[in-house]
Amino acid sequence: MADIACLDVLAAQMHARGWSAYITTSAGRLASLFVQDPHDRPQCGDIIAARDATTGHWWYWFSWAERIAPAHAPAAAADVIISAIQRSPADAPEPGPEPRPGSPSRTFRPRKDAGAPGTPESGGASK
Repeated sequence: MADIACLDVLAAQMHARGWSAYITTSAGRLASLFVQDPHDRPQCGDIIAARDATTGHWWYWFSWAERIAPAHAPAAAADVIISAIQRSPADAPEPGPEPRPGSPSRTFRPRKDAGAPGTPESGGASK
């Protein structure tokens, strides 16, 4: 499953919960899903879908490199995203350890085979 396909499925789950969600793509950057509570617009965030470097399984990740849920569980991911974004600063968890090896980070670069064939991420020509 390619990253955009994963994000599209998650966007549907966010829409079903009444949230705004749209995929953004920019040259040289990972595709991401911008999610926003339409009733409290400052409540928003960016989500990416990427393969775990160790297992090769697709996961949803917050932009701050915190793993959310496996891509095969978009409903669970939507619930976690909403809970995390709506959490007040006083409820925020203490900073944890550095991201584990294999997790995306601010300098995350997908593997060359991370994109679907024919997408810019895969290096192939689109049709």
